[in-house]
Amino acid sequence: MEFQFLTIKDIRSATLVWLLLLLLAAGCTEPIALRSDDMEPRLVITGTLSTDPGNQVVEISSTAPYFGSELPVNIEATEVRLNGDSLRRDAPGIYSTGENFAALQGETYLLEVWIDYDGDGKDEYYTATTTVPYIHALESLVLKSLSGADTPFVLVAGLQDTPGEDYYGGALWINDVLYSNRILRYYIHMLNDYTQDGEYLRYPIPEWIITKSLVWDNGGTFDLYAGDVLTLELQTLSKEYYLFLAEAKIEKNQQFPLFSGPRGNVTGNITGGALGIFGSYASSRKSVTLPVCPGLPSR
Repeated sequence: MEFQFLTIKDIRSATLVWLLLLLLAAGCTEPIALRSDDMEPRLVITGTLSTDPGNQVVEISSTAPYFGSELPVNIEATEVRLNGDSLRRDAPGIYSTGENFAALQGETYLLEVWIDYDGDGKDEYYTATTTVPYIHALESLVLKSLSGADTPFVLVAGLQDTPGEDYYGGALWINDVLYSNRILRYYIHMLNDYTQDGEYLRYPIPEWIITKSLVWDNGGTFDLYAGDVLTLELQTLSKEYYLFLAEAKIEKNQQFPLFSGPRGNVTGNITGGALGIFGSYASSRKSVTLPVCPGLPSR
């Protein structure tokens, strides 16, 4: 299933700069009362469903005030339902389907949340729907050298597209580690009538150029070795999820995990005034092994 959000620190900084410019433009001759509803904490509901069997999670949290020092916190709901069935509470603000749930291709799911977020003693009601896409099977995955027979390599995926708009995401696993756990390391692409719609694709993934090391967290590197197994998880995304991820990429904040709640103004599909997204994807995988070559060390 790639999110990227502005940090609260970034938003506060931008807001303070804007306020200073406003004060200078006004000449500071009169006091100005500044108030915005967007400066107040907002409820955030995020969840994704996958065709892969596993624990599918919905997280409920709250953004922090723009001018406060608090961090976002998880919020308890009165009840959370998926297609009428109550989800299991795993932790504060974390609700799940259980370990064996797999979303069905073509099925539409309704998420319902009851929560007294404003503390008035009455539950507010929030909803969202998603229709699970059909799987586009990843039929092949190969490494193509960009320099003859040496690093760097690019991953080339082979799949049959279907007519009409299709929304794809790509997540890279290295051995058993999810490399694409940040939005900048997750790949998204849309195919429609103006590109290769309905064709068999041999598509190079430009997001990851495979060398002896890849960019990792905190300025570090993820080192690669001959014999490492690279797995591409091709995800066919629901439209609302794709649009959310595309907008999240523009926000360009790699400091939060891929499936965390939004920290900026990313548009979602939750009704009732909450931020967030309820989306879905269908998944297919293929793997390839890094060869022994002059550009890669051995373990």
